[in-house]
Amino acid sequence: MEKSRAMIKITNIHKVFNTTHHVLCGIDLEVNKGETVVIIGASGSGKSTLLRCINFLEEPTAGTVEVDGTRIVAGGAEKERENKIIEIRKKTGMCFQAFNLFPHMTALENIIEGPVTVLGQEKKKAILYADELLEWVGLTEKRNEYPSRLSGGQQQRVAIARSLAMKPKIMLFDEPTSALDPELVGEVVEVMERLARDGMTIIAVTHEMHFARDVADRVMIMDEGNWIETGSPDEIFNHPKKLQTQKFLAHIL
Repeated sequence: MEKSRAMIKITNIHKVFNTTHHVLCGIDLEVNKGETVVIIGASGSGKSTLLRCINFLEEPTAGTVEVDGTRIVAGGAEKERENKIIEIRKKTGMCFQAFNLFPHMTALENIIEGPVTVLGQEKKKAILYADELLEWVGLTEKRNEYPSRLSGGQQQRVAIARSLAMKPKIMLFDEPTSALDPELVGEVVEVMERLARDGMTIIAVTHEMHFARDVADRVMIMDEGNWIETGSPDEIFNHPKKLQTQKFLAHIL
């Protein structure tokens, strides 16, 4: 797939909590169509906050976010602002550490909820696509099960299918395997790998270094709200330039 057009363009993003806690310190980031970018770094470095600023689950303190041509200036008061935020959220699917499935709904019902209630899609059409997605994530036989009867890995795969049901152009993954038992991690990572191979634009915050090594086009290391180093997986893992990068990798690998 062609990887030329910037799907995400973040310019000089700052995020300050409680007036003094500077979590993001002027971050710039461009992600091209079909590109997989993996962000790694120590806990508290600002990785998850950055993801949440992209779709305005967190309001940036300053800077500009542009997603597939929809541009928002942080703190702005333009008339169309709320509509632009809704537009960005329609274009970006997001998977969290917690699966956030509705406990009173089956796997199928969780997946069709967004298309029916947000997009106004006909229920029959939404179900057909949901069944395709369940097959794609390997959970056809679980379509009528409630989340409490699914393993963590199965719940996360349903959560991914639920995001894909909205037909996003971009997927954001915020440590999607960190709440899983080790033996369940692989089944979620496999779905992420397939998405990347199929050309989805992806930003993933993850501790799964083999995903970063094998799948990412770019790996970016963050610390204290700044980029420390960025490069191809080979450059980052085999030829890191910064001492800080070397120390971090020595700690996690």
